[in-house]
Amino acid sequence: MSAALATRPMEEPAPLYGPMRPLLHHTDTTHLTVEHLAVYKCSLANGETLRESTINGDDGKPILRVRLALYRDPVSRWPRYAVDYWSIRAYWAADHTRRDVAESAYEDAVRREFADPTLALPLARFARGLASFYDITDVA
Repeated sequence: MSAALATRPMEEPAPLYGPMRPLLHHTDTTHLTVEHLAVYKCSLANGETLRESTINGDDGKPILRVRLALYRDPVSRWPRYAVDYWSIRAYWAADHTRRDVAESAYEDAVRREFADPTLALPLARFARGLASFYDITDVA
């Protein structure tokens, strides 16, 4: 492996290993058949959460959650890494065989939500960057 590849920044693995595979989306179509949608939703929901960023509502329940999960693809039975985005307004999920590609997509999704929020939130949430925007986050 060349030194250039070994020192490549974390945000660039997708060009090397291919893009995330879109699984679920609240408005767009994906490659999954209607019959597979419920099975993938269940598999993702039961996957192991590796990282998570959450915004809670006034009642303490999540109104937005972005998570990186390890789950077993219900068709191939191979382990895959997924970014599972859910809010009261939208839902999407995408996966990859490589954790570094999925980690990069997870961090991008968390930062994108902060940069262009999909929810109407109080200004106080923006005071200290990601630390005050999310109630739970592991993205710096």
